[in-house]
Amino acid sequence: MNAIFTICAKNYLAQALTLKESIYRHNKGVDFFLFLADEKMEEVSDVELVELDDSWLPNWKSLAFKYNVIEFSTSIKPFCFHKLFQQGYDKVIYLDPDIYVTDSLEEIFNSLDSYSMVVTPHYNHIETEYTGAVTEEELLFVGIYNLGFGAIRNNEVGKQIVQWWKNRLFSKCYADKEDALHVDQRWIDFLPGFFPDDILISHHAGINIAIWNLHERQLMIQNGKYVIQDLRANKEYPLLFFHFSGFDPYNRTVINRRHPRFNIDVFPSFIPIIEEYANLEYRNGYDRFSKYKYSFNCYDNGEIILPLHRRLYREYLKENSIEENPFSAANIYYKKLKSNKLISKDKTQDFNLGIKQENRSNLARIDQIFNALFKLVLFIFGVKHYYFFIKYLRVKTRLESQYFLLDNGKSGKL
Repeated sequence: MNAIFTICAKNYLAQALTLKESIYRHNKGVDFFLFLADEKMEEVSDVELVELDDSWLPNWKSLAFKYNVIEFSTSIKPFCFHKLFQQGYDKVIYLDPDIYVTDSLEEIFNSLDSYSMVVTPHYNHIETEYTGAVTEEELLFVGIYNLGFGAIRNNEVGKQIVQWWKNRLFSKCYADKEDALHVDQRWIDFLPGFFPDDILISHHAGINIAIWNLHERQLMIQNGKYVIQDLRANKEYPLLFFHFSGFDPYNRTVINRRHPRFNIDVFPSFIPIIEEYANLEYRNGYDRFSKYKYSFNCYDNGEIILPLHRRLYREYLKENSIEENPFSAANIYYKKLKSNKLISKDKTQDFNLGIKQENRSNLARIDQIFNALFKLVLFIFGVKHYYFFIKYLRVKTRLESQYFLLDNGKSGKL
């Protein structure tokens, strides 16, 4: 038996439903599962919705609390593979919810006859002068392989991979440059070294097309089907699926909102599939679902869980265990935050202060103030001590380093 699954919070349900439709349009006899990394809801029909439960995801509330929405959604991925393996599926494919399938995935399932896992690198070809939209430095941080797609076989090696991955992601699925972590992805860099004969690093140019590899590919339409031309290898492939990472259907000229310069003017061949996908997103409820708030951004009394709270909780768990619900305002951790004035009165869930236009002028003024303060420190203490001061700040400004705030400055322990 073959299965495909995705994971999403409620605000990505339009993308997940579009994915489901596209899978069933081109793939017969495959089962699709949607694992909801959010509180349950009754509004989704005609889809196998799997809700969070301790039976397959032990201590999931702790995961949902210590991780943000992206970290949590990716941390449960190997647990989902494990659950589907236990249900008897032989071959399982994971696809991000913002993927759009345009052809049969039989080639990927067939690859699992010979391999235990299939992954794709972010891009396939070496360039002396790199021309990609996503910088090489960013890709070095996030990992060689893009885990918006991954296929694993239910065999001895596949089970070993899933078990190892579960173990790592339960406590080490943060997006954290200091610890060289980028959610679930960086861990997979190890696997070709562990299992050189069992991991297929696919160079099929029609798999996992996205902003990070558009510079080496071009979209064509032949006989009513999407075809990808590999510009470096001068070879054509059927487009199996396109990965609309960072896409906003409200602005169809921008392929990925984090890289707006590399838009449809740069990659015009992809306009037809962008228009097609955006229309389907709207039809599947994008206007409604995209406005949903993430349930695990609040305590049960409505207070906002700040990123600071999650990272301090990471430190707290090194020396303490919480049997209580971490989202409860009655638990000891919340009370400690409250007593140390670490609960915000601001009820908004927007933590991206540098992105919105209205915040940028404020940030510019703050930057000017800090620049003046830093110059004052340099003037008073001299360049040598200024250097040590900057090095110290790099450590001290990490959120986990603020753990002392939980104990009124007396120590680093609760």
